Amino acid sequence: MKGYSLKVLVAAVALGGSSTALAAGPYIGLNYTQFQLESDDTDNKLKPEGITLRGGIEFNDFIGLEARGAMGVRSDERSNIKYDLDHLYGGYLKLSVPLAEHVRPYVVGGYTEARGKVTLDTSIGSASRETDTVSDESYGAGIDFQLTDTFGMNVEYMRYLDKSDYELNGISVGFRSAF
Repeated sequence: MKGYSLKVLVAAVALGGSSTALAAGPYIGLNYTQFQLESDDTDNKLKPEGITLRGGIEFNDFIGLEARGAMGVRSDERSNIKYDLDHLYGGYLKLSVPLAEHVRPYVVGGYTEARGKVTLDTSIGSASRETDTVSDESYGAGIDFQLTDTFGMNVEYMRYLDKSDYELNGISVGFRSAF
């Protein structure tokens, strides 16, 4: 019975949350993202840039849900291949652990859909192909830093798509505001 009581106490504390970094509740954020498209078809790693809008709710210091939408703002071209990210969106579960009063690392996992455009220039001309909307399970990790009671910043790495012949990853830095 003693072991059962300890488990209930630990669960209550974990689910009840605490008042450390970045209080529970809704938030909105904006990130600059350096995407990286790696394909088996080429040795080139294309790195388009984008802006990611994030919105979510943290139920306590440990569990939250987040929705994201991103759009490309600058394409990348290497050798004879050009990639433009049109848009990306998804929903994610966010699991955090407060390490200090103002620092909270997290892991995130969920589902992403993305669409882009690939252009290939050859000696006989140019071929452009709008990619299909593709989707995949996504995961990543990052760190939230609390700057004030309602304002913070974060850095993050995400694997948005992991298909058999290509991957779409992103490294981002941004700000968030609780309300």
